[in-house]
Amino acid sequence: MFSWQWTMRAMPLGLMLLQLEACSHYVPAVTLEESPQTIPARVQLQPLVDASMVDSLHSSQAGEGAITDHAYLEEPLAELVTKAILKDFRKNGVFDAIGRNTSSPDLVLQGEIHRFQERVRSPRWLAIPLVNILVMLFAAPVESHTVDVELELMLAYPDGIPLGQYRGQSQFAQEITIYDPEVWNAEGHRLNLAFTEAVRQIREQMLADEKLMKASWRAATHRFPAPEPQPGMMR
Repeated sequence: MFSWQWTMRAMPLGLMLLQLEACSHYVPAVTLEESPQTIPARVQLQPLVDASMVDSLHSSQAGEGAITDHAYLEEPLAELVTKAILKDFRKNGVFDAIGRNTSSPDLVLQGEIHRFQERVRSPRWLAIPLVNILVMLFAAPVESHTVDVELELMLAYPDGIPLGQYRGQSQFAQEITIYDPEVWNAEGHRLNLAFTEAVRQIREQMLADEKLMKASWRAATHRFPAPEPQPGMMR
């Protein structure tokens, strides 16, 4: 009798703790290795524009939540994503130099967030008495996660003439049971996996772009045409 009472009490407590965990602030993060090559350019990073779909920010229905809801963000999403990309590009040597206020930059990096969301749903029947026992017996899913990230970055010369455009995206869905180790991961873990994959694709596209490997001299030639030699001087 004691074991059944403990089970019935412990299970709702566990679900409550998981719900409390979901209320913590989400921090976008990229976890990639050092870049195999460094693009020879000094880059100024401009804040990304949040052009994400409206449904990534709409109010949630019962049993549903969004990791990128304003309540779970300490700053606007675009600012947090910009900071995470800057940290990765700087730490892993994607460019010679990159910053928000780079002096005399060769190139300017800007971009848009087309989609950036993770929706979490829990079955409404979890609130029904005694259902907790069935959940434990049959390992029924207690959460479903739908993740969708799409980013686009553009490199341009300081005068605005475009040089390259790069896009990365990642989508997946996952159902979680109480016995799944994934249930203990911090909220936002899956969204950051998709974010990391999108940035990885963008980095690979940049490194494969032959124009960027000569970005410094192209920018210098573009901005400062070589002066004509004076009469009598050798060309």
